Amino acid sequence: MSHERMSIPSVGLFLQLFLVLFVTALNGLRTSLINHFSIYPVALMELTIGVISLCFGVYGLIQSKYSALSWIVVMIGAMTFFLFVFVYLLPEAGSPPLIRWL
Repeated sequence: MSHERMSIPSVGLFLQLFLVLFVTALNGLRTSLINHFSIYPVALMELTIGVISLCFGVYGLIQSKYSALSWIVVMIGAMTFFLFVFVYLLPEAGSPPLIRWL
């Protein structure tokens, strides 16, 4: 019985799918974590998933086996990283950023 392994870009795509579900369908869990702990664990998890999936996409591009899937994973990973920057690190309309970094 032969077991086929998942490609690395596919794992990155599943991580991104989990992140989308965490922000949309599981938003109640997300807000509960923010209320009970702070914004830092949630933000760190979102950043980690974005960076890991971006690295998996780049790895797939280097391997060049799954080029189209790798490009999709790289683009969504980069958008996740920039979303983190815009949501958590930049001020909005005079209000301070959620995570102070400067």
